[in-house]
Amino acid sequence: MDGHDDPTPTRLWFSLLRRLGRGLTGRRVAVQGTSFTVASVHGCPDGWSLGRARDVQLTLHDVVAPEITAQELVVECDTLTVGSTVTATGVTVTATLSSSAFASFGDGTEGPRVTVEDGELRTAWWPGITLALRPEVTADELRFTPVAVVTPLGRWSSWGLLPSGSVPSPVLPGGLRVTDIATTGDVVVVRSATEHWTASAADRPRLRELLAAA
Repeated sequence: MDGHDDPTPTRLWFSLLRRLGRGLTGRRVAVQGTSFTVASVHGCPDGWSLGRARDVQLTLHDVVAPEITAQELVVECDTLTVGSTVTATGVTVTATLSSSAFASFGDGTEGPRVTVEDGELRTAWWPGITLALRPEVTADELRFTPVAVVTPLGRWSSWGLLPSGSVPSPVLPGGLRVTDIATTGDVVVVRSATEHWTASAADRPRLRELLAAA
């Protein structure tokens, strides 16, 4: 749908989404202690309702926030409604984290300290010896199962003899829950999701700050 054949309210809302996306793309934005560069903004108007969009995707680069530091953050939702509150349904957030950022993810919990080496998660075992870990996400925790022992002399399978380590699943805003952890290259990709997310007007960035950035 390109919006050109829609009734006037929908066409105006679609035009606003396009203009906002073009205005923000490539800009460095700092709002309420969080800064990021907007890589792309996509969305379609949802029917006649102003302030309501569907199939929304927001891609941010170099995100620096009190809760997380990410190389890339992709926020997707089925529907987004902006009014006295901001409400989204079918929300998925995918964060690409450096090794150091992932190591501090969920700080304050006890558990294995992990890094990314050669495209996999590792944790120190003895001086010069590390364990290669397979991450798993359960309902309440993040579990790291040793799959290999890596030494300067070579690599050996753990044969399931070494116990898993775990940490409580980090508390994320808006009811988001971690659903998947994967490694690619020298980064960790963490995916989280929630069926329904709501923020009050006091929690969302002020509109004039976003317009000033655009």
